[in-house]
Amino acid sequence: MKISLQWLNDFVDVTEFYQDTQKLADHLTRAGLEVEDIQNKAKDFNHVVVGQIQVKDKHPNSDKLSLCQVDIGGGKIEQIVCGAQNHKQGDKVIVALVGAVLPGNFAIKKAKVRDVESNGMLCSLKELGLATESEGIAILPTDAPVGELYAKFGGYDDIIFELKVTPNRADCLSHYGLAREIGCLLNKPVKNPEVQKKFSSESTKKKVKLTVENSELCPRYCGRYITGVKIGDSPAWLKRRLESIGMNSINNVVDVTNYVMLEMGQPLHAFDANLINDQTVVVRNAKAGEKFKTLKEQELTLKGDELVIADSKGPVALAGVIGGIHSGVVDNTTNLFLEAANFKAMSVRKSSRQHGVDTDSSYRFSRGVDPSQTFEIMDRAVNLILQVAGGEALGDHYDVYPKPVTKSPVKIDVQTISDRLGYLADADLFEQYMKGLHCKVDKIKAGEYNITPPLFRFDLERDMDLVEEYARLKGYEHITETLPTFASEPAKHDEKYMTNHKMSLFLRGEGYDQAFNYAFTSDIEENKWITDSVVFNKLGLTMDAEAVKLRNPLSEDLNVMRRSLVYPMWKNIRENFHAGNSSGKLFEIGSTFSKVDGTYKETRKLIIAAWGEDFGLYSKNYPLVYKLKSTIESLLQNLQISAYTVAPNGDAPSYLHKGQWASLVCEGKAVGYIGTVHPVILADDKIRVPVAIAEINLDYLLAGQPRPTKFKPVSGFQPVDRDFAFVMGSDKMVGDLTKEVKKSVGVNLQSMTVFDVYEGDKMPVGQKSVALRVRLHSHDVALTEAAITEITQKVVAAAQKSVGANLR
Repeated sequence: MKISLQWLNDFVDVTEFYQDTQKLADHLTRAGLEVEDIQNKAKDFNHVVVGQIQVKDKHPNSDKLSLCQVDIGGGKIEQIVCGAQNHKQGDKVIVALVGAVLPGNFAIKKAKVRDVESNGMLCSLKELGLATESEGIAILPTDAPVGELYAKFGGYDDIIFELKVTPNRADCLSHYGLAREIGCLLNKPVKNPEVQKKFSSESTKKKVKLTVENSELCPRYCGRYITGVKIGDSPAWLKRRLESIGMNSINNVVDVTNYVMLEMGQPLHAFDANLINDQTVVVRNAKAGEKFKTLKEQELTLKGDELVIADSKGPVALAGVIGGIHSGVVDNTTNLFLEAANFKAMSVRKSSRQHGVDTDSSYRFSRGVDPSQTFEIMDRAVNLILQVAGGEALGDHYDVYPKPVTKSPVKIDVQTISDRLGYLADADLFEQYMKGLHCKVDKIKAGEYNITPPLFRFDLERDMDLVEEYARLKGYEHITETLPTFASEPAKHDEKYMTNHKMSLFLRGEGYDQAFNYAFTSDIEENKWITDSVVFNKLGLTMDAEAVKLRNPLSEDLNVMRRSLVYPMWKNIRENFHAGNSSGKLFEIGSTFSKVDGTYKETRKLIIAAWGEDFGLYSKNYPLVYKLKSTIESLLQNLQISAYTVAPNGDAPSYLHKGQWASLVCEGKAVGYIGTVHPVILADDKIRVPVAIAEINLDYLLAGQPRPTKFKPVSGFQPVDRDFAFVMGSDKMVGDLTKEVKKSVGVNLQSMTVFDVYEGDKMPVGQKSVALRVRLHSHDVALTEAAITEITQKVVAAAQKSVGANLR
């Protein structure tokens, strides 16, 4: 949020900080209002002054140029060549002297123009970046003081603070709100703005009929009728103030409503009273299917849960968000109905997000607006409208406030503050702070109080909030550093967190980067990947047929809770590849969500993905899915899980290559899958490298984790390696072969490795050769040749029995 220091000075004296802005920034930052940037507008007009043309002659070498002698103050005259034709002797002008840098990084230097020296430039407003078009140079009023810096004369010597206002401090989203805060911080008085006190004897209520049907969503609604206004440009002071903080001028009436919003924090809306059908205003809920066209010419179809301001024919404003195009102030507007209302934050936030309409008004209402000042702020705007647009304000205003909002007092004692902050709190200082915050202070006894916070401080509800205010206003630096006392043993780390951390460290050590994605996703996009939830449930990846929908989504792209991690990971892969990362490895440990028997369930899952091929002298170009399988096997070994199989089982998810996928079964339970993404999907998203993905249900995989580490003595006997080459049908699974071989060897098996699979012209059609290396090892005795032969025969028999394999 941008704040003008000159504007702020209207309410609290900050002149001492004009030359030391950082000091004020430090005060605010220490109090929790971080100053992100400070802009000194005057620096844009360095070496730009008010001058007066003393002599205007023709240029000796050009008919289109003039040669001017310009008084720039202090008795100094500069010779300047000018190409404009709209000036004459005696005119007051804007002079950019040597050393000035104008917009577009245009530096003013001493120069010769057609062999005549020129020591500056006479400027137009366009050349200073103050207008889009200019006809000739700017001619200033006759009372402009010669030699004065143009920034000061033109009112461009303001200093702009850009603040980072946290969501709980909605009261600081205005100049007056920040002035209150500074007044409390520096113990300075705060002035109130001028409001309109005189009104005509005519009645607002006779001009417009108002009905508030929903006072829950609109606790307070004020309105006043103004006649005889003249719409036109705003005066220079009003334009400058709005433009100084980045808001464009529209017309005098709309500018006043924006000005008061930025000044007081209360959004306002001015209706063209002549365009309100039947002079009837109703605050009601929208009707489902009702159409509304905004000031920005967006046509919205209302859903029925929005709050609208309507006339007899339909909505004229979306409450707290934006006005309608058919009732807005236009050039021929003469009569106004000025609205100042308080709308519930929840209602405005929902309407704004639902229709994707973000405005300065919705930004403030969504965070909370003080209902106690609604009427006074309306008459502040009335006062300014009468100043800039003329007219007459009618009496007998509307102020519908059936249930005034109140706050309960908070009981607190100074000893509580001392106990919580670790230093002695001062009762007098506490009272000063509370009164500076506009709290009502009732003293019960020495050091004990009932504090009633003002309505604009939504964040002050209990005694600890007041403790925090004392610490914030006094300065957090007064809280001394002390080590906590351990009266009891610290709680143990959560086992799930520790297991997740262990897996994260392992996968990062394997060269994978960790991804963090939203738990929200788009139901339309996710459904393209999850075409049949039954398939995923059979693979152990529990999910519902439909995703859990959000009642109030941030956008349609984030309108459901995700059922799977695959679509968010796919987006990561796609964005990386299109950004130039032709290969990479990612993983995410996250939650998916479902609803079972009316109860919401959260399931931990792991997704691992890799894309692209390694390139280099020592790269191995075997299928990417095998590299992923190797990672998973290493992870299982790290988790001390040895009983698992990786083999096709049932139907594959629709996005996987049907010949390059397998389900993962650990200790008899399906826990996920591994596979290569189908080429059609790769082609659709223009990804020209292979992609492999594995998704695992961690709630199933990690059952019983962490497992105790088992140790056994190192054997004193040598292991024995035996290699086998089996010929088997091409349609037979190598996994079935290895499973039976493991069973046949039993306790003497140390490891088994498949080191070659061959199908080619040297093999019969429909046959393949599979080579295994079996390492035999006994911890108790040395294996004799007879024992090794017996094990070998068992391996051959098991191969024949399981898949019909024979030795080559």
